[in-house]
Amino acid sequence: MIIFLGNLPAIATEQDLHDLARLDGATRARIYKKQDGKGGLHRYGLVYLKTDNDGRKLIQRLQGAVCRGQTLEVREFGHRSASNERRRLDWREVSWDGPERRQRERRAADNY
Repeated sequence: MIIFLGNLPAIATEQDLHDLARLDGATRARIYKKQDGKGGLHRYGLVYLKTDNDGRKLIQRLQGAVCRGQTLEVREFGHRSASNERRRLDWREVSWDGPERRQRERRAADNY
């Protein structure tokens, strides 16, 4: 099971993840960075565990945990397709500049 640890502070390290989650040396934990459209940098961590039971225990243990002054978001990691992974973090806030796709759908037709 892979556990997602979001809202990591900029100064957090992989060693901080190991210490916070009380992981052994064999458990792999990585920190990733993703930039949003406004230039902000968001950091999250992934912890790779061998069993689902270990993952559930870790989620319960870290729920509401604080790392260097920031409350973490802890949940099971959900895989996304490669095309979805390249989407901007703030895509819901950006206005759509292209033509409306639904102009010719039956729901948009004026003559009912």
